[in-house]
Amino acid sequence: NPGNSGGALVNLKGELVGVNTAIASPTGSYSGYSFAVPVGIVKKVMDDLLKYGEVQRGLLGISIQDLTSDLAKEKGIKDLNGVYVGGVNEKGAAEEAGIKTGDVILKIDGQDISNTSALQEAIGRHRPGDKVGITLLRGDKTLELVATLKNKMGNTDVVKLDDRKFLASLGAEFADLEAGEKKK
Repeated sequence: NPGNSGGALVNLKGELVGVNTAIASPTGSYSGYSFAVPVGIVKKVMDDLLKYGEVQRGLLGISIQDLTSDLAKEKGIKDLNGVYVGGVNEKGAAEEAGIKTGDVILKIDGQDISNTSALQEAIGRHRPGDKVGITLLRGDKTLELVATLKNKMGNTDVVKLDDRKFLASLGAEFADLEAGEKKK
């Protein structure tokens, strides 16, 4: 509902399942399509912020599309399960793992992938440097690959936020207090 963003989304048992983010409503009222971030992603973001000071995003390095009947017919794909790989970034995790344009990703770490949102969520649970198992379809063959996720700079480093650099970027300067200043 309007004003509910950031609020808990709970199931009938009172368990947290997500955090509300937005509502798309044609009337601006309380009815429409609501969106939430799944609790698994919320926990990962929270852990990243506490440990590193910023969210660590593991990237596979691919362009993806939902596998529609029209796309499957055009590409000669018999089954509508999975997500179509429309492109592979040069020197990205996917290319290094052996993923190619035209492959269909069926599973990530054994979890069925039915659409682009499911793939993004499965990868979003990981940090740079994490290894993920990928089951894909290439032509008529099912392949099992392992990809080591990268960060936005193209390496596997987890970056820790330097508080002083961050604050300096906002226009503030800080220094350690000397003993005499502390007494004042």
